[in-house]
Amino acid sequence: MQETENIAGTRVATLIEELDRIYGEIGRTQSAWREATPFGCPDGCGSCCVDFEPDVLECEALYLAAWMLFHQRERAEAILSGSFVSPRPDPENGCFLFDHDSPFHCTVYGGRCLICRLFGYSGDRGKDGLPRWKPCKHLPGDAHGQYSSDELVARFGVAPPAMGDCAAQVSGLMPDASGDRKPLREALPLALANLVMLERLSRS
Repeated sequence: MQETENIAGTRVATLIEELDRIYGEIGRTQSAWREATPFGCPDGCGSCCVDFEPDVLECEALYLAAWMLFHQRERAEAILSGSFVSPRPDPENGCFLFDHDSPFHCTVYGGRCLICRLFGYSGDRGKDGLPRWKPCKHLPGDAHGQYSSDELVARFGVAPPAMGDCAAQVSGLMPDASGDRKPLREALPLALANLVMLERLSRS
């Protein structure tokens, strides 16, 4: 990964690269789902993000921090120094990286956290352990309340990834800290400080 070149060989770099692999698998499963179904988020929607701030694991914050340091270094350093100004007028009410005025809304899309990757294109498992999917109310198209596993297979031949399965994979990267979550606004500065320190050590 380009984003981990400055800290190559460290435990944190390996952790970020493993999370990138999991994110890639999720993306491929979601691509198969999107190709097989008529459902897709409306252009410029962002409704799931308006008043939402994710609680994230350390590995998710580190991934986003590495992405920002590589792609948005100036913004990352502003967050680290405390001088960052959120693009939204009410940053205390949701994700402070959300930009309501942008047609894409998420300003860190390539480094976004797990739940942000799952909104709209993931399901869960019922009491029988089988996958099911309930469409977001904002999705256009012929969607009803909830699709059972049998319906998913019969209509589309494929199921979206299950949120719980994806979360378990990510939690498994740091099993001793699997219950330690922080709001993104708290976790990201800590992760940025960690990576900047590792960068300095790697150069010395």
